[in-house]
Amino acid sequence: MTTGGTIATAVGSDGIARHASSGDALLAASGHGDIAVDDLMTVDSSDMTPRRWQQIAASIRGHVAAGATGIVIAHGTDTLEETALWLALTCAVPVPVVLTGAQRSGDHPESDGPVNLHDALTVAAGGDALGVVVCFAGQVYPAAGIRKVDLVTPAGFAGVAPIGHVRDGVFTRGGDAHSPFLGTVTHAALPRVDVVSLYPGADATALEAYVRVGAQGLVLESMGAGNANDVVIESVSRHIDNGIEVLVTTRVPCGVLAPGYPPGQKLVDAGAVMVPRLRSGQARVLLMAALATGSDLAAVVERLG
Repeated sequence: MTTGGTIATAVGSDGIARHASSGDALLAASGHGDIAVDDLMTVDSSDMTPRRWQQIAASIRGHVAAGATGIVIAHGTDTLEETALWLALTCAVPVPVVLTGAQRSGDHPESDGPVNLHDALTVAAGGDALGVVVCFAGQVYPAAGIRKVDLVTPAGFAGVAPIGHVRDGVFTRGGDAHSPFLGTVTHAALPRVDVVSLYPGADATALEAYVRVGAQGLVLESMGAGNANDVVIESVSRHIDNGIEVLVTTRVPCGVLAPGYPPGQKLVDAGAVMVPRLRSGQARVLLMAALATGSDLAAVVERLG
């Protein structure tokens, strides 16, 4: 299943990578055969939307119902982590679903797309009950916790330990990924959740604006160990009292988040929930899925965050 992204691009004379390859062309370059191709959409992954997540999920269910024994999704890397987690949380099918992409365009002399796609097809063809995973640079990762950490190098993803790897066309499983599935979501209109990034001197303007336009949840990308200033804490407390769900992540790339200072503890005391591992992109997806499925947020974060 193709959705666009760098894996399907070629670089023009102006140095800009634009979509150029169909799914059939990608498949030919990967060296695999006997695969059904579904050119579902062709978008830069910055144009991926919750509605498109639902379109992908519906297509997955349709192909599995028609007899598919594995699904591979070629996707842009900028938002691959969000799509992967949404599918893992809301689209349970009894076959492996493997997302992959590329850091280098299809016409690059050292393009990583064909190898990544070949590896992803290998994983999907194995039939292992993996759920939704990401296959990139020879590593196979669970959806929850993965994030893009590099703009250039082929090993562009990290954040969570791999559960296997592909070497010389063979998939070796090294661990299990516990299913993060919360429930099937079939409606297109999903809860609005916004991310607010904090910085020195931040006020509550963004928080107030998002709530005013209908946000049902907010993700606070805090400073350090879940910290925010008093103005932000007051705003968060008031919105929680009015029924808005709030998750707290951190702008720090690595480490397990926990409230270790008074500002962070004030947020927790106000009813905000700290997310230990997931950073803002996936925390937003987690909150959307929890709201859409009516799941208990604290329990979901304890299990998956």
